[in-house]
Amino acid sequence: MRVEDGVIEVICEGGYGSEARVMVELRTKFPGIGGTVITNEGVATALREEFNPAPKSGHRTFLKHVIIKKLEDYFYRSRVYMFSHIPRPLGSISAVDENPYEACLYEWAFGTEGFSWEYVNQEGNHELIKLQDWDSFKTSFSNAGIDMGVDCTDPDDGRISQNIIHQYPAYIEDGREMNPLWKRIDFGSRSINIDFDKLKGFLQDNREDLINAIRNERYEMLLLIVDYLNKGIKK
Repeated sequence: MRVEDGVIEVICEGGYGSEARVMVELRTKFPGIGGTVITNEGVATALREEFNPAPKSGHRTFLKHVIIKKLEDYFYRSRVYMFSHIPRPLGSISAVDENPYEACLYEWAFGTEGFSWEYVNQEGNHELIKLQDWDSFKTSFSNAGIDMGVDCTDPDDGRISQNIIHQYPAYIEDGREMNPLWKRIDFGSRSINIDFDKLKGFLQDNREDLINAIRNERYEMLLLIVDYLNKGIKK
């Protein structure tokens, strides 16, 4: 393979859930809805492969991820919370021929999941861990019609986190708090709920602030994506 044609090196399996398997790859080649982009520098990439590839689900998951990432750009640039917690969306694949295949690509989040949402205080009672930025993160997206708290606990043990990758899972002080070096992953249909009517209202109500934060062309892109995804749901 010529370097100028793009490089894809499979590193390992990154994990799997009820909807998809994730492979870790080093890539300079990123397919997408409008074509393929080839970069000069390799990017550690999560390739999320759907187990049950409904037509265009790879593209739809990517577009949902784009909405969430652009909204986050607005939130943390506006100092609603301090740090970025969404990995970059990188592309998508949708094959609807005799061998259907649906996948999306995003920036691999380094770290571990599975930290405890609880700690035991000095009296021996269980209390919730304060994950820095988490409450303002959830509230900000909830105001825009997106529930980012779905699917963030282990189905077999609600005290354990999932789909939150912590880069440095060290506890602060007496164990009540964790630092904000974390990323929220998994934007599949079972992990992210979007109220598109509420989202559209949020985009309209915050138009000027959004344009100032993310620029007009990205704001218009969000409107187009929301309209496209919403029409697909209502068919």
